[in-house]
Amino acid sequence: MKRRTFLNVLAGIGVSNALPMTLISPAFGATPERFLITISASGGWDPTAFVDPKGNALRADGRGPINNYAASAIKSAGNIRYAPYPTSVVPPAITSPGHLDNFFAKHHQRLLIINGIDTQTNSHESGSRFVWSGRLEQGFPSVGALVAAPFASQPMAFISTGGYDYTASLVSGVRTSSAGTFAALAYPNSQFADSATNRKLGYFSESAYSAVQASRDARLARLQSAESLPIRSAQMQQLELARGSDGDLERLLAKLPVTVSAGIKGHAEVAVAAFASGLAASANLFQGGFDTHATHDVSQANALTQLLDGIDHLWNQIELRGLQSKVTILIGSDFGRTPFYNMGAGKDHWNVTSVMAMGAGVTGNRVIGSTSENFQALKLNPGTLQPHSLGVTVTPKHIHRALRDYLGVSDDLNRQFPISAEPLALFG
Repeated sequence: MKRRTFLNVLAGIGVSNALPMTLISPAFGATPERFLITISASGGWDPTAFVDPKGNALRADGRGPINNYAASAIKSAGNIRYAPYPTSVVPPAITSPGHLDNFFAKHHQRLLIINGIDTQTNSHESGSRFVWSGRLEQGFPSVGALVAAPFASQPMAFISTGGYDYTASLVSGVRTSSAGTFAALAYPNSQFADSATNRKLGYFSESAYSAVQASRDARLARLQSAESLPIRSAQMQQLELARGSDGDLERLLAKLPVTVSAGIKGHAEVAVAAFASGLAASANLFQGGFDTHATHDVSQANALTQLLDGIDHLWNQIELRGLQSKVTILIGSDFGRTPFYNMGAGKDHWNVTSVMAMGAGVTGNRVIGSTSENFQALKLNPGTLQPHSLGVTVTPKHIHRALRDYLGVSDDLNRQFPISAEPLALFG
């Protein structure tokens, strides 16, 4: 099973409902020149424990300290300030790539931090939709779907492992969490698809399997020649494409590590292999654990460690494939967390958050936007990007307008799914 086969194996990897037969006219076999990876820190991360540190000063309203670490302990790498671990948290091993000190020491030169983003909501559903589509209203596709839309004929143009990945039928989103699925689809006759050395051990002999394929193709040709209804004829043409053979999935498998990692690291490996194989244009990765209504400090630290470890691994994979100048990465969350603790040593939902970006089109070692001592969004001048009381409050729509401009989202798609926001020179 080769090119576009798994568009027809819906149960295998969870493909969305339909291709956008009327919305776009993709060039068959076109190869993306730019790629996008969005990473959702699902649940609502706490920027004050990460890239918008505040310290433990008492609040004027008497609701306690914002964080359990001293302002004097705040750290920096280049121009980027980041929080230390709270006093109640045992940090991960200093050898871990997800350790805050290690991560920022290695990556600060390529990181853009955007603070003081107002999501205008405390709802997971609407916050996630706003952060990843640029619109609070329902019905707007994720930015990953927009980027993948011109390449919808590719078998896995838009990969997602969870979170907000609505496509508005622009592209068939491929939901998958296992590289083994690709092996099974690429080698349907194999008893041991996951084993490169045993893949030739098939259920049928090669000659018998070839005869089955030939008979199936001949039957499809007969049905197609006799079909007069345009819709059914188009569906049969799509099926014919799906059964075409040029080794796409085998190329993807060849670019994966011998042993694919678990969790977000494995998702990163699949995404980069799909980019390098020319099969995908965008990927949406997912890391949960940030909805910390109790034991906030420990839970946020653990989730951040996993997330940063995964981002570091992702960047290593991108460098391995020489895609540094082609892949843009955007990392965000549903919203932020309250600048005070609740009765269960947790933090609840808060509308202000931060976004982190790296890769192609990103000038690193920069921080744009800011918040007050009580973690409220401050306005900035859209021309200078400096704080200004008469400026604009940054929202996710500003991020999406700048990202769409850099990634070259078409005028047609911008008209169909408009973003109304002041232009901010964030990317490119």
